[in-house]
Amino acid sequence: MYVLELAGENYDFAAAEAQNAAKGVQVIAPGLALAETVSLSRTIHLGYTHRVSEVLLQTSSHLSELLSSLDTIHLDQPGTIAIRARDIRRSTNIDTQKVEREVGTVFVNKGFSVDLDTPIHEIRVLFSGDICIVGRLLETSSKGYSDRNPTKKPFFQPGSMDPIEARAIANLAGARPNSIIFDPMCGTGGILIEAALMGATVYGMDAQQKMILGANQNLRHYSVKNFVTIRGDAANLPLSTKIDSILFDVPYGRQSKITGYEIDVLIEHTLKEAYPLTSKVVVISDFPLEKLAKQAGWVLKNHFTRRVHKSLTRHVHILRK
Repeated sequence: MYVLELAGENYDFAAAEAQNAAKGVQVIAPGLALAETVSLSRTIHLGYTHRVSEVLLQTSSHLSELLSSLDTIHLDQPGTIAIRARDIRRSTNIDTQKVEREVGTVFVNKGFSVDLDTPIHEIRVLFSGDICIVGRLLETSSKGYSDRNPTKKPFFQPGSMDPIEARAIANLAGARPNSIIFDPMCGTGGILIEAALMGATVYGMDAQQKMILGANQNLRHYSVKNFVTIRGDAANLPLSTKIDSILFDVPYGRQSKITGYEIDVLIEHTLKEAYPLTSKVVVISDFPLEKLAKQAGWVLKNHFTRRVHKSLTRHVHILRK
């Protein structure tokens, strides 16, 4: 069993993203989820999972119960340790420094020595609500998202998606090595970049030539090579072969008028065009679209709301046949 340390405000959203790198993911407390199996080569690419650990022990959040249960832990590899305790969202008001000292003493008595800089074993002691999980750290998610912030890209447009959110959307769509992901409303290419950096081959399309040129510029800036982009109409998709997933972030405000369609008509046509091409679609819009999806033959499997700012809430829809 594995424990995932989740980030963000919506832990169900983070857990859904984690399903692209793990199986049997279930949120058990704020900021914590358990998983039956994990692919460490993919967990490093999750936007809203910061760390993955092997579960060594699960107890209540009472320090006395934790300390009395530590004797059941057996590490199969000798070496140095570091104890890192977290009180997630300060939900227990426990003294984490005291926890680190007392848990560390138990491990020292087991024959381990302490190395806070480069330990062989980093032991995570995670408190959330009435739960405490002790785990051995296996993997930490990759960094570098700030280098891909919209304003740091060569081509920028207002309203572009944050790279961590774009990474999560790409994971929800199932991006991974050798997968094929198509975004028919790609804009500046933010989601395409995140999917490609995970090894996916990405196809992008947009109604505006300037967006295609800008997306190309951004993709090349981050050394993406496995991409194809074209100018086109999302209501008439040019593909004829099946692909792994289609995703798109519906244009908002003035950008929505450029397509020449009423926005609900554009979405319904795009979803109908997508139906013979793939078994999974992820759609981001500023309103719920379950009815439109149903009219196009899709079944809504998951729906999440993502507050961007006071006047914009994104709705993330995961659709299946």
